Amino acid sequence: MINFFRKRFLRRDQQSQKGTTAIEMALIAPVFIIMFMGLADVSLMMLAQHMLENATFNASRLGKTGYAALGSTQEQTVIDKLNGELGGLYPLIDTSKVSFSYVAYGSLSDIGRDDAGTTGLGVAQQVVVYTVSYPWKFFTPVIGEIMGGEDQTLTLTARLVVRNEPY
Repeated sequence: MINFFRKRFLRRDQQSQKGTTAIEMALIAPVFIIMFMGLADVSLMMLAQHMLENATFNASRLGKTGYAALGSTQEQTVIDKLNGELGGLYPLIDTSKVSFSYVAYGSLSDIGRDDAGTTGLGVAQQVVVYTVSYPWKFFTPVIGEIMGGEDQTLTLTARLVVRNEPY
């Protein structure tokens, strides 16, 4: 008699559990999907930041040597190098939106003083601060609002300080 009630109770308990997996999946899946999309979005942003820093490094290396390509100015050679480095990431980074600036100072202690710097790549032995910025637009609206604000963009910036070689 006890086995009869036990089987009947277990059968009723199993019937009441039908559909709970679907309900649990419906409640949890959106959270996991948003987390996965956010992870992918932040990973792409970090890749873009790394590439921006690497392109700034390579452009500044070229600039500190004083090298200018044949038929071009030193400034245009450095900008072409920067655009060439970032151009390979076209769907991710649009080079037309990249802003590039450089300010030359007499010494490291002059950096940050408004009256000390001059716009340009400088001359031999001068210290040059290269700044490259890019407005990163998030792909996921939820992550964009959390990290980027109302316009869903975050400005990625790479800044590098170098001393020009004695050319």
